[in-house]
Amino acid sequence: MKLTDQQILEQKYFEQFAQHYPIPCGAIEYSDKPDILIHGDIKLGIEIAHLYKVDGKNTKCEQKQIIMRREVIAQAEQLYLSSGGRKIEISIDFDPQHPIMRNNITKIAKGLAVIAQEISSEHEGYSSYKAFELIPELRFIYHDGKEYRNSNWRHQQSFDVPTLSIARVKELVAQKINKLKQYNPCDIYWLLFIVEFWDPSQDQDINWPAGECIGPTPFERILIYKPAFKQVVEAVQQY
Repeated sequence: MKLTDQQILEQKYFEQFAQHYPIPCGAIEYSDKPDILIHGDIKLGIEIAHLYKVDGKNTKCEQKQIIMRREVIAQAEQLYLSSGGRKIEISIDFDPQHPIMRNNITKIAKGLAVIAQEISSEHEGYSSYKAFELIPELRFIYHDGKEYRNSNWRHQQSFDVPTLSIARVKELVAQKINKLKQYNPCDIYWLLFIVEFWDPSQDQDINWPAGECIGPTPFERILIYKPAFKQVVEAVQQY
C-alpha cells in the first residue's frame, strides 16, 4: 500500500529516532494508529506526534500568528505605497506576548503604515526595539535609510526558546490516551513527541524538569525527541 506524505514523514522521523535511541528487535511495519509497529518477541506500537507549544486551533498559536503577521505586513506596505511613500525596505518583528487577532489585522496594518510614513524620511536609517504604545503587537522595526526600485517589507521574527511546557505535554498525552482504543492491538505502546528547532511553534528546551511527573498512563514510555540535536528525553510517568 502506498504511504501518504504524512506516513513518509513519520517514517523519516522514526528512522532518525532509531539512530539515537535503542529500539527492540523485530520486523518494522509503517502503519496508522499507531504509526509504527514492531513485531518481535512482543508487539510494540509507537505513536508519533509533534509537540506544538500551543494547540493549532488556538488563534494565538504560532502557526496562525505567522500567517496574520504576513497579512499585516502586506496590507501595511500596500497602504504605505498607495499614499506615495518613498520605496524603502523594512524589517518587522512582532511581540508574541501580544498576539494578533483576526479582527485587528487592518487596524494594525494602518498603524504600521503610519509609522513607516513617519520614519521614511530617515535617510541615515532607523531602528527601534521597544513597545509601540498604539501597536503593542509590534516589537521591532528597521530600515537602512536607502530607497529601492523594488522595495520589499520583510517579516523578521525573533524568538526565545522556552522551557518544556509540562502542562502542554499532559494535554497531548490525554488526547492520545482518548484515541488509544482506536489503535491496532499491541502488547505495549510508546508515545514519541517530535520537537523541530527550526519551527518556532515547536522549538523548546526538552529537558524534563526535576520533580515533575505525569501518569501513570497506558504508554510504557513517553519520549520527546529533538532530531537536530540528537536528543531524546523520557517523560517521568510516576515516582
